[in-house]
Amino acid sequence: MRIGLISVFLVLSLMFGVSPFSLAQQNGETALPSVPKGSVADKIKDRSFDDTQVLLKQEFTGGAMLHTRGWGLLLRRAKNKTFLRKRLFEVEAVSMEHPKEIRTINQNVENGNGYVYGELAQVAVTRFGYGRHNVLYAKFDKGVEIRYLYVGGFSMAWAKPIFLDVAIRNSVGQVEAVTTERYDPENPNHSQDNILGRSSPFRGIDKMQFYPGIYGKFGFSFEYGKKQKAVRSLEAGVIVDYYIQDVPMMARIKNDPYYLTFYLAVNFGVKWYR
Repeated sequence: MRIGLISVFLVLSLMFGVSPFSLAQQNGETALPSVPKGSVADKIKDRSFDDTQVLLKQEFTGGAMLHTRGWGLLLRRAKNKTFLRKRLFEVEAVSMEHPKEIRTINQNVENGNGYVYGELAQVAVTRFGYGRHNVLYAKFDKGVEIRYLYVGGFSMAWAKPIFLDVAIRNSVGQVEAVTTERYDPENPNHSQDNILGRSSPFRGIDKMQFYPGIYGKFGFSFEYGKKQKAVRSLEAGVIVDYYIQDVPMMARIKNDPYYLTFYLAVNFGVKWYR
């Protein structure tokens, strides 16, 4: 009998919009805790944003980045898991320079190509990673959205050996011929007086060496795009690459198996419905 009365009461409550919690509140009993005003949950509750944003789950972006040892390009594919969190996959290709590099030119050669004395290899890095983007402050329909991200994955360093145009001199110091040779710090003929400049940037591709490793990234992004389906953001953070062995970049200078860089990136892209 008691179960039947409870069932009738619940049905009547649903029909006439009477909540048991509202009755309890009128009788002086404890009500459910209120949602903080201005919070994300409060904005969702009072519908003060365009709810189609929740349906824009897919995202594709591309951009350019500057970092403390070079520059590069990046592509990123993301999907929202919730309104505040998304998972992402990214691909990056960046140049990597040694902090001790000093570009020079042979003053005795007209129109000579510049080169870095002591540089063993030109290094580029590609990264393939997976990570998360989490919202710290949601902008909804205007303003700036602040997020933080963390990404990790596979890193590959590509080291192309340096080839130089070198003068061959006779016993009295006159130039007899010019040859293109791979730079060797132990070769006495590869002195600054004999190096005329750097050879073609394509020389040595067939002798390129690869150094596999891993990387991790942490950063903050600031989404400022005004259009709902467009992505416009600035990003800043830090990246650490670590390889299984030292990557030879410079002669007579310590070459480490890791790179620590700080970066700044600008990203553009689109969002669409799932």
